[in-house]
Amino acid sequence: MSFLKPLGCSLCLVVPLVLSGCDAGFDLFGFGSRSVKSICKSNPELCEDLNRDGWCKKERSAVILSRFDEMTEVTEQHQYELIKNYQAYNFCIELAASIEPKYDKSRKTQRVIGLLTSLEELQRLENDTRDSSHPYLSMYHWTQYRDLEARDRFLALEGQAVLNQPDLQWTLAIHYSGKDAKKTINILQNAFKLFPEKAVIPAKYAEAITSQYMNLKDYRHAYLWAQIASHFDDHSRQDYSGLNHKLKLSEEQQKMLKDEAAIIYEQIDTRQYRL
Repeated sequence: MSFLKPLGCSLCLVVPLVLSGCDAGFDLFGFGSRSVKSICKSNPELCEDLNRDGWCKKERSAVILSRFDEMTEVTEQHQYELIKNYQAYNFCIELAASIEPKYDKSRKTQRVIGLLTSLEELQRLENDTRDSSHPYLSMYHWTQYRDLEARDRFLALEGQAVLNQPDLQWTLAIHYSGKDAKKTINILQNAFKLFPEKAVIPAKYAEAITSQYMNLKDYRHAYLWAQIASHFDDHSRQDYSGLNHKLKLSEEQQKMLKDEAAIIYEQIDTRQYRL
C-alpha cells in the first residue's frame, strides 16, 4: 500500500524517516490521500471505534483502508475485501482483548469495543452480500457457511473468465476432488499460469495434484508431482517413499524423474508451464 522523485541528497535522507512515522500508505507533504494517517485525520469515524494501541496494527490498518474504499465506492469486490480484513482483525483483536494491560486499563476497553464493532460490521456485510453472484462473495458464503445456493451461483461461473484467479480455481478443484480426479488435476495445473509473476505459488497445488494421482493409482505421475512439490519452500515434507516400493524404480529411473520434476518446477516458477 505504500508507494517523489528525489530532489536532492538531503531529501533522500529525510524520506525514510518521514515514511517510518506513518501508519501505512504514502502521505508525504500532503501527497497521497490513502494512507491510514490521512484517512483517520479526514474521516475519524473510520478509525475511532477500533483499538488505538499497538495491538493488531497491521490488521487494523487493513480494515481502515478497506472501510475507506467501501465508503468511496461500494463495489462487491470492496465488500469482499472488507469482510476478509474484518475476519483477520477479529482473530487478532479477540486474543488481544483477553489480555489484561499492566498499566492503562482503558486499552482493554478499546480492544473490546474494536472487537464488537468488527463483529457487528462483519454481520452487516454478510447480510448485505448473502445473495450476491460475485465469485468471491459466492465462494465466501459457500465455504464459510455451506450455503448451497451460493455454491450453485459459484459453480454456474465455471468456464468464465471471472473465475480465472488461483484461489477461485483452488475452491473449484476442492469441489471436484472427490468426484473427478482428472478434472481436478487439470484445474490445478491450469491455475499455475494464473499467478502474478512475483507471487509465491503455494506448494499445496502440487501436493493436491500428487494426491489426485494417488487416487487414480497413477503412481508414476504421483511420484513425479511429489518431487515437483518438494521444490516449493512451503512443501509439507510428506513421506512418499512408499511410491518407490510400488514403482520399483532403479536409481537411474529415480534420477530421470527428479530431473523432469526440476524442469517442470522451473516452468511453473517462471509461469511457462503448460499442459
